[in-house]
Amino acid sequence: MAQLVYNVIVNVGNVTLGNKGYITYHKVNSLDKFRTFITDKYPQWLFATVYNNVTKEKIEVIKP
Repeated sequence: MAQLVYNVIVNVGNVTLGNKGYITYHKVNSLDKFRTFITDKYPQWLFATVYNNVTKEKIEVIKP
């Protein structure tokens, strides 16, 4: 079975970063490691929307 690959759109809580506060990350393999990374880089992030990289289907919304 192939490993799922995700695209993630993060609201970093700062409108001066990214596209009005949203930053997109492509080809995310591990959501646990990504959550740790995003918490370290943007401690005040609000939420992240996770999409399947192949089907572009919304999978979940994660919060800190």
